[in-house]
Amino acid sequence: MTIQHSLIADSVVSGTALAGTLAAIAVIRARSTPDGLSARFIFALGLVAALLATRLLFWNLHPGIFEVLNYLCAAWIPLAALLVIEGLQRRHAPQILKYAALAGGLVFSVFAVFSPLGFPVYFLLAFQLASFAAIYLLAWIGSGGLTEQEKRVIARVRFALPVLVVFLTSDFGVFEQFVPIRASGVAILFFCWMAIGPSGATTGRREAGVAFLVTTALAVIIGATATVMSQMDWGFLIQVSAMALCTGILALVLNEAVRAFAESRRDDVLKALVTADTSDVRHFIASVAEGSPLQGSRVLDDDELADFDAVALRAAFAAKPVLSRSDLPAFLDDTRQQLDSLLTTYDATHLIALSATPLILAAATIPSVGRNSAIETELALVQRMAMLVSSRKDNHGPA
Repeated sequence: MTIQHSLIADSVVSGTALAGTLAAIAVIRARSTPDGLSARFIFALGLVAALLATRLLFWNLHPGIFEVLNYLCAAWIPLAALLVIEGLQRRHAPQILKYAALAGGLVFSVFAVFSPLGFPVYFLLAFQLASFAAIYLLAWIGSGGLTEQEKRVIARVRFALPVLVVFLTSDFGVFEQFVPIRASGVAILFFCWMAIGPSGATTGRREAGVAFLVTTALAVIIGATATVMSQMDWGFLIQVSAMALCTGILALVLNEAVRAFAESRRDDVLKALVTADTSDVRHFIASVAEGSPLQGSRVLDDDELADFDAVALRAAFAAKPVLSRSDLPAFLDDTRQQLDSLLTTYDATHLIALSATPLILAAATIPSVGRNSAIETELALVQRMAMLVSSRKDNHGPA
């Protein structure tokens, strides 16, 4: 194992952690409305991202200014973490803890800028460990009056903190003889995954623990295989395993990021419904279609349906107001042929009943590629509202 190997491994671990942190910031921005809690999270993660970036620049380029900036970022992380847990619990942390975190940040900032005797790295480690221990206790004793969702978020953060503390010590060379790598990036990635994971994802403590153990086991297998193939020592195994583990957790973080942005676009139909024109059913469907997956839908009324059996179609749509080709086998041959003809003629994937009397349909084309799982429910909601608009006009005259 060489110094070059160590530099590469440390850089890969910190680089993947930086990518995961930036992804977590993007997810929080996408999911959250501007408020105090999201701002605190973004501030804390931004500080972590700055620490990782300055660390990488110092390791690989060596200018001393990056080392100073790195220590400055590290000095303020305890206060940032305290602000986050305070926001999660919707209550103020004890004043003594905030003053201690503020005083520590100031003291170590001074040491970072003016350090004729060298920066006291082990005092910084002690300061960070004590701060995280206090935050961990706050996460246990301050959950009263919170909603279940808020408690789940705090539980995930609480679960990730011990992992962060254990891996953090490796950055200061405490276990250098046994762990020849700066491994805090592993814990930072794990923390990001736990923080941004929605309640429906694999982010419960048990599921997260299992996922972390499985990812770790696979990383160790990759590290052991690479070590045997290259005939290297124990330190090389640790380094390759850490890089593989970071890559695996980064994949989990990026998966959550993709999920978050997909979900942020999933409510296009709902947004269109909120602002829809309800003066009549034709204006309604046109306004809903604009800017949603229903864009390009064709309205079918007397002219388009003149050659079809209106009675049979009304009966079909009374049983199934939103029809797709997979629903056709449930109908008699004559009705099935008419519905199939409509789908084929207008190259549609769905037929939607907008009005029963007069009979008005919408032919919508929604490709299976890129279709989200909630589209059937959204189409059913559009159909129900269209029928309400239609019946309101029938009962009260033109709007």
